[in-house]
Amino acid sequence: MADVLPATAQTYRGLDEIAALFDEWQAASLRHGRNRPYCGAGYGMAVLETYHKDDDPVVVVARGADGQLRGLMPLVRRDLVRMGLRVREYGFPNNPNVILNDPLVAAGDNAALVALLGAIDLGQDSLILDHMPAVDGLASGMGGAAAGLRLTQDAPRPARSLYFATLGGSYDDFLATRSRNHRWQLKKTIRKAEEAGALEVRRYRGGEIRAALPDWWAVEQRSWQGQNPASAMDDADRAFHTALLDRLQPEELGDLWITMMEGRPVAALRMLAAPGVVSVHTMHFDAGYRKQAPGLIAFDAMFRAACEEGLTEVDMHGRTEFFTRWATGQRAHETLRLYRGGIKGGLIRRGRQASLRLSGLAQKCKTPAKAEG
Repeated sequence: MADVLPATAQTYRGLDEIAALFDEWQAASLRHGRNRPYCGAGYGMAVLETYHKDDDPVVVVARGADGQLRGLMPLVRRDLVRMGLRVREYGFPNNPNVILNDPLVAAGDNAALVALLGAIDLGQDSLILDHMPAVDGLASGMGGAAAGLRLTQDAPRPARSLYFATLGGSYDDFLATRSRNHRWQLKKTIRKAEEAGALEVRRYRGGEIRAALPDWWAVEQRSWQGQNPASAMDDADRAFHTALLDRLQPEELGDLWITMMEGRPVAALRMLAAPGVVSVHTMHFDAGYRKQAPGLIAFDAMFRAACEEGLTEVDMHGRTEFFTRWATGQRAHETLRLYRGGIKGGLIRRGRQASLRLSGLAQKCKTPAKAEG
């Protein structure tokens, strides 16, 4: 069994050392097949290089006696302040383009989990392992390995649940499984757009995407996200999306769908890919064309193509009301926080719990009481 086979671990620190792992990292993601391309080397390196080069990036790996990689966790420094004290925390990369994490450990491989956690010696006070797949008891397995290492911990808690749609058969067959209202809205939107004239949906594939980036950026700037400083793309975001074109494998590059109306780009849908699957990465539409629903038009074209090309899944890679109309299922994720052993780790954990209780009480005080009667 996997959990009784010995495993050893090694820590790679800094971008140069991590880059040397690229091929081995990519091979491990192919073996596991989970969350591609988000858990692969191309995506991971683009994330670390663009967002975390100054956050002490490390990658901890576990290998078996045969040298094969059995687990891998990229980590960055994510310090936080609790009760006025700075806590030195490390965790998975945390930025606008990372919404799930996968340590690439097989189910039940307790030896690899122990090796990974035992090798993390960065002087950290706590370790946040957020948004891991809630499959095969991964978070609880992490917790068991941590207990064996005498690390204190919070109980695993639910994290993001991301929608997907399983495909099979024609696009019309799939639409027949959707609500009558959804089908009617879709048909009405496309008909009105076609009647208005000058409607075109362009698909840029793989290496063609680079030339269409200016159209994507233009749509984003006119979108509701782009008009909000808290969610608008910045130079780092644009550099990241460009870096993916260099870092991802050809079969992972996916497509960029652009809806054109009146000769201008009004919606952009960026899809990444894995064998048999396409995954929503970003979706923007020009707020001035909201009534024409250009994002829905691009999504319809993408979904139709996925069915016609015999793909098995469209991964929404998100959770919105829009996606609920298309989804056939969802994937749950969990978060686990670990603390260093000894008195300091216990104090930090209790301090965090006290801080969370105070935040909860403050939130309750802000919530108006329901009127009686």
